[in-house]
Amino acid sequence: MKLRYFCDGCGKEVPRNSRRCPHCGKFFASVECPRCGHQGEAREFDAGCPSCGYLKFPEGTLRKFGSARGLRGGIPGPGRGLYRILGIVLTVALIGLLLLLFLRRG
Repeated sequence: MKLRYFCDGCGKEVPRNSRRCPHCGKFFASVECPRCGHQGEAREFDAGCPSCGYLKFPEGTLRKFGSARGLRGGIPGPGRGLYRILGIVLTVALIGLLLLLFLRRG
């Protein structure tokens, strides 16, 4: 889930590191949690609200799928290695087939 930031002046979504709302021009001093009202810098909220846990990822989710920022990593779990091996096997088979065809012609 991507964290989203909104201007408390006009209510429109704003980029994460904005110092000013591009829609209404309001200056931002801090980020505020919509659940508990905790205020702080945007980096404090990268993994959810540090005070109440709003939008915090469950502990097992981060270990299984990657970091809190975007859940990078593509295919989760042991399947990644299987696709890598399959790719290598198919590449070797293709090269072998091409060599076989080339040697038969000559």
